[in-house]
Amino acid sequence: MRSILCHLGCAARQWLVVSGPERGRIWNDDRADEVDLAPLLDDDGRPVTFTRWYLDWLDRAEQQLFDRPQ
Repeated sequence: MRSILCHLGCAARQWLVVSGPERGRIWNDDRADEVDLAPLLDDDGRPVTFTRWYLDWLDRAEQQLFDRPQ
């Protein structure tokens, strides 16, 4: 089972797996671009967990907040 985590635009999505052996991991859904579902991997090729995904998202959001012109 999976739950949509975010919509990336143009029908691309990321899913959070909520049960089974992949529980807690994020998968990319690029089927709109004729690419199958695939696990989201970090720069070292390891599967991205929800915790890592969320902390990275917070870092990007904070960076955008401080990069805004005053």
